[in-house]
Amino acid sequence: MRVAIASFEFEGNSLSLRVAGKEDFARFGIFRGDDVVRTATGKQLSVTGALDTLNDAKAEIVPIFMSRCVSGGHVDDAFYDEAVEAIATGIADALPLDGVYLSLHGAMICATEKDPEGGVIKAVREKLDDSSIPIAVSLDLHAHVTQRMADMAQIIVGYETYPHVDAYRTGACAAGLLVRAIKGEIAPVTRIRKYNAIVPVLGGATLGDEPMAQVAALSRGIEADGRALSVSYFPVQPWLDMADVGITGLAVTDGDPAAGDTVAQEVLDAIWDRRRAFELPAMTPADAVRAAIAYPGRTLIVDAPDAMGAGAQGDSPALLSALLEVAPETEATVYIVDPETAAQAFELGEGASARFHIGAKQDTRWFSPAPVQATVERLCNGTFTYSGGPASGSKASTGQTAVLRSGGIQILVGSLPFYEHMDEHYAACGIDIRSCKIASFKNLMNYRKLLEPDVQYIPIHGPGGAPLRLQDVDWENRQRPFWPADDTEEPQEAPATA
Repeated sequence: MRVAIASFEFEGNSLSLRVAGKEDFARFGIFRGDDVVRTATGKQLSVTGALDTLNDAKAEIVPIFMSRCVSGGHVDDAFYDEAVEAIATGIADALPLDGVYLSLHGAMICATEKDPEGGVIKAVREKLDDSSIPIAVSLDLHAHVTQRMADMAQIIVGYETYPHVDAYRTGACAAGLLVRAIKGEIAPVTRIRKYNAIVPVLGGATLGDEPMAQVAALSRGIEADGRALSVSYFPVQPWLDMADVGITGLAVTDGDPAAGDTVAQEVLDAIWDRRRAFELPAMTPADAVRAAIAYPGRTLIVDAPDAMGAGAQGDSPALLSALLEVAPETEATVYIVDPETAAQAFELGEGASARFHIGAKQDTRWFSPAPVQATVERLCNGTFTYSGGPASGSKASTGQTAVLRSGGIQILVGSLPFYEHMDEHYAACGIDIRSCKIASFKNLMNYRKLLEPDVQYIPIHGPGGAPLRLQDVDWENRQRPFWPADDTEEPQEAPATA
């Protein structure tokens, strides 16, 4: 078996101002050829799971390309074209091939290409000299899966978990089905069903008996019963302002498209039937701080509208302002992206005190910088290693970073947005969140790994690049009616991809 592998991952957000160019992907690495294998080995990435599975199957692996970037607005056309060309050329140069594995996110946005992952798969399919050569794709649970993707890839497998802890397993599963297809043991076909609906990310955990956990249990039961080779559910990245975006059920069956349609519809309906349960209560920043003070234990405040992992800038000072107003002497810590303030702190040096104006410099649509009299407590380079999640074992950085103190509040001011996992970024700069009454996180799910019997979490709502109330967004391209902007009892079919 001769199998090519490639990975190109980015999660877009139509409400975000950030444009990811080649330099942004280069921060995390752009790898070609054998460097792909060297970089992925020993990690918990989807690519790693696929590599290990293919190695176990004694396949000859042809690594082509791998690059990813922190979530943001959209990918610059020039780098998208360059990456797709690198993958397509690599496939052509690697022929003959028996199969291809692609690790994609599924929610990429580009200015020109309206179905970026479909464009990647299409470029690969066009280079293969035999239309029957199977392509296997692994996706994030929040992928926007298009019909073009399902038509061109015989195998599509999505993450099962949120918080994401199964990237490795997902890559291994997709590659395992690919091996079976190459050997002729199965004839996989992918089918999808989709509704014109989006649901909040915050309520989409697959933990315990939460709504998405119930959908996950249903899907695993279908697989156990032998009704499908693989079942995936995609509540979708909701801040994608495109007409064809919607919640999706997906099934991979053994040569039985009708069965795939039935299973995909069953899973889709399971998401739809639970749509209201995805909406969780949230507070204003000030009310969240007051509730945290009244709570006997520690509180993690979830700055949902500014979630960097959802594509927001990470520079909202809304929570910082609330802390300064309501609880200035309470031991608390927040992270905020503000390269200008970080540079100012480095110029002043540790121990210096000054008047800082923090935040709202990258995204000025909703807030003004927060004026703060603070002391430069510590300066650091912001480099840390992920201890888990889909990027486990990989390094990341907040860039030039300063710890500022104002009363009881430690303000971790970084220069770069990044994907928060747990508290690695705080620990790397000497902040122990366990000594804080309040710690804030700009992500929508991973903070749950830090919950303990005496630790609660409170989401906040308000304006930002990742607002919780999806019905309040000024959508430009979505086709009405759709949930939750329209409270329809009957689901609407998602429009076809333009």
